[in-house]
Amino acid sequence: MAGDKYTILFVSEKEEKTRRFRLSKSGLRFLVLVVFVSVVGGITALIYSAGQLKQITDLNADNEKMRSERKEVVEMIRDLQRIQEMDIYVRQSMGVPATKEPVASGGEEFPQTIPVSYLENVPSHVPVYGFVSQLFSEGTSSTHQGHTGLDVAAPVRTAVHSTADGLVVFSGWHYPYGNLIIISHGNGYFSLYGHNVQNLVKEKQRVKRGELIALVGETGVTSGPHLHFEIWKDGKVVDPAFFIAEYRSDYMTLEDDEKR
Repeated sequence: MAGDKYTILFVSEKEEKTRRFRLSKSGLRFLVLVVFVSVVGGITALIYSAGQLKQITDLNADNEKMRSERKEVVEMIRDLQRIQEMDIYVRQSMGVPATKEPVASGGEEFPQTIPVSYLENVPSHVPVYGFVSQLFSEGTSSTHQGHTGLDVAAPVRTAVHSTADGLVVFSGWHYPYGNLIIISHGNGYFSLYGHNVQNLVKEKQRVKRGELIALVGETGVTSGPHLHFEIWKDGKVVDPAFFIAEYRSDYMTLEDDEKR
């Protein structure tokens, strides 16, 4: 009927008061329409917000990927500079003239000479105290490659010191040595410190004999925490025990203990 009325009652559980609303048929339809539009609008807003959130997440992922790719490019450029710088020093130590002088970022020329003191620049300082778990050995055949340095076992984060005065020509990650430091001491001497948990010096930084340069770790390919230590002279690897008497002592050589 045209004159139909609808009554909506709101009854309180705590009070005896009752609220009564009378609506016409058209008013009830309008109320239902308002509720329906509100529900649909709310659902639509939620769907739109979810889409916006996904778009923001995708944009953040793309930005992170771009930053990662840009970082890789920068690292490739730095690696090239390192190769060029090492080439200069290796050529210099072997008496071969360099073909090109590398220039560091910012236009600063990479130093071409290192002042040499036979007291301070010849490797002789113990880089780390511990047990020599693997000795130096030369490769005797294609199946036996030898071991190009000494492995000195020590607890993680034990201090690693420079074996002599010099200039850091590499400080970074290198397979299989993990965190690696290479120092040029002049007069054809280089020293190498591998598997560090943390490098404490930067490239082109001058260091003094006995200066703290790294902390022992087990980064790269290794079976436990130790320092892999090498000495190079005139482009050839030599036994560090020839220069450092402590590494010839029985109390620091684990392999000698095992033979007893």
